[in-house]
Amino acid sequence: MHKTLNRFGIVSHKVITDINLSVQSKALYSLLACYSNKDRTCFPSISRLADDLGSSQSSIHRWIKELKHYQYIKRVGRKIHIV
Repeated sequence: MHKTLNRFGIVSHKVITDINLSVQSKALYSLLACYSNKDRTCFPSISRLADDLGSSQSSIHRWIKELKHYQYIKRVGRKIHIV
């Protein structure tokens, strides 16, 4: 039996209303917020993120790149820090 987790995350209004970000990047940011700990750091796999969003791994890489470009996340190794 698959255990269901009640995850939630805090998403900045600035991110949601940024006209430069694609809707998909905003969805990814929201998902990352759900995986983040109290320090706003998370490390889900690309595969997990793709499965959760019903997208491809290449799309996840593209959206991470977009979020990094606009400085909403920083990536160090596998860890992602939400700014």
